[in-house]
Amino acid sequence: MISQRIYEEVDLIHFRSVCSTWRSSSVPKHHRNFRFQFPLLKFPFNPDFINRNKSFCYITKQNIFLIKPPQQEQTLNLRPSLIRICQNARGKSKLYHPLLQNGDKFLYNFVLDFNKLSILHLGSNFFMIDFDFTFNDKLYNPDYYMYPKKVVVVTCHGKKPLIVGTLTSPPQPLLVKCGDEKWKVIPDMSTKFGDICLFKGQPYAVDKIGKTVVVGPDSSVQLVAEPLVGGGDMKFLVESEEDLLLADVYDCLCTDLLDPDLKDPVRIDLFKLNEKEKKWVKLTSLGDRILFLGLGLVCSFSACASDLCVAKGNSVIFNNYIFESYRPFGFQCKQYVLDLDQGRHSLLSDCPEYSNLLWPPAEWIRPRYQGLDWGRNKKLGIYSMDDNIFFPIERFSLSFN
Repeated sequence: MISQRIYEEVDLIHFRSVCSTWRSSSVPKHHRNFRFQFPLLKFPFNPDFINRNKSFCYITKQNIFLIKPPQQEQTLNLRPSLIRICQNARGKSKLYHPLLQNGDKFLYNFVLDFNKLSILHLGSNFFMIDFDFTFNDKLYNPDYYMYPKKVVVVTCHGKKPLIVGTLTSPPQPLLVKCGDEKWKVIPDMSTKFGDICLFKGQPYAVDKIGKTVVVGPDSSVQLVAEPLVGGGDMKFLVESEEDLLLADVYDCLCTDLLDPDLKDPVRIDLFKLNEKEKKWVKLTSLGDRILFLGLGLVCSFSACASDLCVAKGNSVIFNNYIFESYRPFGFQCKQYVLDLDQGRHSLLSDCPEYSNLLWPPAEWIRPRYQGLDWGRNKKLGIYSMDDNIFFPIERFSLSFN
């Protein structure tokens, strides 16, 4: 069945909206609750204690979308918007800055009708929202615990959820759990300076030296790429169309990125995974693609320059948090655009065609719904014209019937 090969909820609602036959024959998402437990472990890390642990945090799904103007309005020079939708511990969903994990959230309520808008789903992962302690809260000290750094969850079509995550603290092991099975540690696979992501519905992980593995639905682990020869200091995995890309970032060693007298210090090498030969193949260009590197709880993603309505691709957008050594006390997080054609980076704020994509959401998205009366407390949500149902965003863990 075609619907069983649809992994994202927005794609499923679009599929179901085509006709009543497709709607009645499609399989609804089985995992309506995108809230999962992740172990909250004490220092120092001991793999033998994971399944004896009685403290947990809860993680929930966040999604990156590109909202494009309706086709009949694209001649009005309306800009698209990148948004990140997250759900908090109280079940309320909010719009957040798509690249900053502690960035601004949009404070106003409005309705998003995904059947009337052109929506592209660009990426998703999970982030921590709440704690669950089985002991006296007075004994809790946040400095004693290792928190999840990045988590991905595979949840589709009746299968047991597969959770793959890594911790913020050394040795930053890769933890895996399938359904009701016990947690286990993937041996010889530290994600310190590495990354995890979903690619074609499966979790992939890379370590600092470029060794890459894929985790199967039974939590088995298979090598898909040998380590790089040499390489940079931080690795980022990015799904780009049908390919898995690796961004290899070289540390700037405390260089002032805004110093005009210095030769451009930013170096990011790009590779494409060749699974048949189990190696990373270096790219000379991204073509029409633009990469967005997200650190920690924010996922990395890519988009076409034509979809973003910008002049050209072959660029990487990042913030200075990706450089581990570039974190002086009290410094401000800044975002940059690296033009790979010119080999030069610029402040994102100096490039309005890019900065206007990110924050706040485009004004044209909001006014079209201001005349609608959704009651006294307007809520963010999705209205399916075909199903004649309004999905409040409180339930919008991106799950639809």
